[in-house]
Amino acid sequence: MKNTQKLSLLNYAILGLLKNEPLSGYRIRKIFEDTAMGNYSSSPGAIYPALSKLEQNELVEKITDPKTNKQFFKISPKGLKNLKEWILKPIEMNEVEKKMNELLLRFAFMDDLIIEQQKVYFLETFRDLLVEHLNNLKAYYAKEANNLPLHGKLAFEHGIGSNKATLKWSLNALKEIIKN
Repeated sequence: MKNTQKLSLLNYAILGLLKNEPLSGYRIRKIFEDTAMGNYSSSPGAIYPALSKLEQNELVEKITDPKTNKQFFKISPKGLKNLKEWILKPIEMNEVEKKMNELLLRFAFMDDLIIEQQKVYFLETFRDLLVEHLNNLKAYYAKEANNLPLHGKLAFEHGIGSNKATLKWSLNALKEIIKN
């Protein structure tokens, strides 16, 4: 996994979209605009430079439809390898604590890219680290709740609740993948 290039989440999101089919720059932008992927940017000022960077790094290829003369981007074998390495990168505690969106993006693009055992391992690791993180949050809360201002306390409770919901989701996802 040493070949994983330093790419942004936007770059990986684009690679993940292109793994299924070639898309025009406009179509990629519309997907970002119309879905939750807009968190990564739907701005043409971000997407087109990202596509250019991916093309320069030979992670995507520009192709032209001979009938319409429209240009599309497709993921290259190197891009697919890079995406797979990123998805299989070991999960670290700091990602569970601060980069949940990245972990969920990695999970979202796993479908046909890796084998079931790798998906299960990802979810089991995610679950275990999330349980540890939740235990740390609860211990801190038990110790410091009375010292927190009301809004801080309520925000902290939201964080615990959100992590509990994510843990429940991970357990359900694990069951679903093992079942299929």
